[in-house]
Amino acid sequence: MSELSREEIQKEIDRLKEEHAALDAKVIAFEEQVWMSPEDQVAQKECKKLKLKAKERITMLQEQLDKMN
Repeated sequence: MSELSREEIQKEIDRLKEEHAALDAKVIAFEEQVWMSPEDQVAQKECKKLKLKAKERITMLQEQLDKMN
């Protein structure tokens, strides 16, 4: 796998931050519900997992970008 350029890494970080924010909004919307169906509970859990994966990827890419400086 070829190394990504600084610009590509930054674009991916920006994309992941947008994804993370959208997932955060979904999690908040679930939490604001008075009652959640079992399906909603599963969907909320999946959003939380995806949000964590996005955050971990952002951190990894940011570290990679910092090493390039």
